[in-house]
Amino acid sequence: MSKRISLVLVLIALGTFVTRAQQGPPARGGGAQGRGGGGRQTGGGLAPTPNPKRPAASPTGSELGMIRVAAQDNQYWFDWRVAMPSNALKGTFSDVTAKASALSVPFVQVSSAQQVAFEIPKPFDYRLQAGERNAVNNRLLELGERVASYRIGSFPADEPTQRRIFEFAKNVVGSPLIIVPAENSSSVTQLDKLASEYEVNVAVESKTDPKPLMAALNGTSKHIGVDADLGGWMQSGVAPVEGLKIVSSKLLAVEATDRSALGAKGNTVPFGNGSAALGAFFLGAYTDGIKPLTITIESTGTTEPDLQKNLDAFERVMLPAMAERVRTVLASPAGQIRGGDRLSADARAKIDAATPRKALVTPKKARKLLVTDFNMYSGHGTIADGNYLLELIGKYTGAFTPTFSNDLEMLKYPKIKEFDAVFLNNVCGMIYDEPEVRASILRYVQEGGGIGGNHAVTFANNNWPEVAEMMGGWAGAHHVEKQMIKIDDPNSPLTKSFGTESFEHTDEFYQFPMYAPYSRQKQHVLMSIDVEKSDRATSGRLCTECTRTDQDYGLAWIKEYGKGRTYFTSLGHTPGMFADPRWANHLLAAVQYILGDLDADATPSAKLTRR
Repeated sequence: MSKRISLVLVLIALGTFVTRAQQGPPARGGGAQGRGGGGRQTGGGLAPTPNPKRPAASPTGSELGMIRVAAQDNQYWFDWRVAMPSNALKGTFSDVTAKASALSVPFVQVSSAQQVAFEIPKPFDYRLQAGERNAVNNRLLELGERVASYRIGSFPADEPTQRRIFEFAKNVVGSPLIIVPAENSSSVTQLDKLASEYEVNVAVESKTDPKPLMAALNGTSKHIGVDADLGGWMQSGVAPVEGLKIVSSKLLAVEATDRSALGAKGNTVPFGNGSAALGAFFLGAYTDGIKPLTITIESTGTTEPDLQKNLDAFERVMLPAMAERVRTVLASPAGQIRGGDRLSADARAKIDAATPRKALVTPKKARKLLVTDFNMYSGHGTIADGNYLLELIGKYTGAFTPTFSNDLEMLKYPKIKEFDAVFLNNVCGMIYDEPEVRASILRYVQEGGGIGGNHAVTFANNNWPEVAEMMGGWAGAHHVEKQMIKIDDPNSPLTKSFGTESFEHTDEFYQFPMYAPYSRQKQHVLMSIDVEKSDRATSGRLCTECTRTDQDYGLAWIKEYGKGRTYFTSLGHTPGMFADPRWANHLLAAVQYILGDLDADATPSAKLTRR
């Protein structure tokens, strides 16, 4: 990962573009083409868009694959802003914010003492002039970054200056949180007054036992609270989990560090290597309902590798909280199966008319298919179309009996063995975080089970490399467009319904980056974009992330994984696909393939051409 980060930083510094072939998934988040809502016919993308100004050229994927990027989403994630200090590395605010952007840290914590930029050799405070303030905001906009918190060295005694600080924090920094030193705890009444008036929260530093500070904050409004310095707590002998119980709902910010032991003899160590029990701390913060919350990832040193260790480890220590968040969403209406009852009568009639009435091959035995459609994202309107089509195929053909469930227990051994295959219908987001679930899915397929999926699945579990390899894709720049589809293997039983000629189709096409697992060396490609017959101007503009150097844009494939069988198509965003008999028969064939009844050549395409 550190090598990938270094490459990205060099590219940003030089302002150049190089081909990313052979590079791993980028550290940078962002949405290349058309993120946003997942409506039935519009060009919505997959990731939450907390900052719609994020540069269009930034790679896709991290917003659903890194907790530190997606945590800010309030609907499906945590409403937590994850930041790094702008003084964590050498350089001006402008310099370090660029590095934060490259490291996929969407927020920064800025200090009033830090120099703004080489071009503006002034401290980052209310004395900046109008043009300088505009330059700061434009720099943030350019980098797709935001300020999570504004730390001031001391809170002045005179009210006019106090007001200038609050005005600056709100209108220039755009920060809903000011952090003040612990010695200002005696000024909580005035701080509370201004915080409520300006609607800018204030967090008072807590570097020792938090009890005295909590006594000082007694009776204050929701706009004033605690900035918990976990390293300071530990050095004072206070375990973070115990400190959390003391500050409770007054917790507004966390300076996240880990130490080797409680007390003065402990040393700062990388996340997860000490006694902070950070996983339990963040799980507790989530279950206590603490939000919004600003988390600043401190570094163990002054170099990028030092900071990177903690950024990577933060993703791991957050997994218990993420797993619990997933279970919370699963128990809500958003976690329920989206069945055909959500469709209009007309939509159901069209899907019914397109549904095949006969299995392509007679099942070797009674087959059971588990269908799951869980999203840690608002979801696509066509999920219900896909579920209804699978329900009707099973009913009319007898090829399988579908079970529709988002219950994670279904995916664990031994329960998962009751099914002959699993189909992931538009599954999206970081949903499989429990080690037992992950191990069961991989074992199930490796030992001979089948798994298939459509559309958003390459945006599911982007923090889980093994499943990306198994499904054959990772992320993918995308927007709704019209392209010509080429039948790469007209002899496969999975493509018989399309004939042999290229045909036009409107969908949200995924273009997988060169560093994704997609490769004809690994999978048997069934269909791809016919580049020679398609308009590759990507809606009239150039798109770096939509372009592969090999011009190979696979759309559907099968592959063997261990003893098991996998199928995936990136298509399925537009409802018309599910009312098309060609697609309905293709889906039947794909499901019968992963169930183990339909034989199909899964030899990787590149190896076929050498024969």
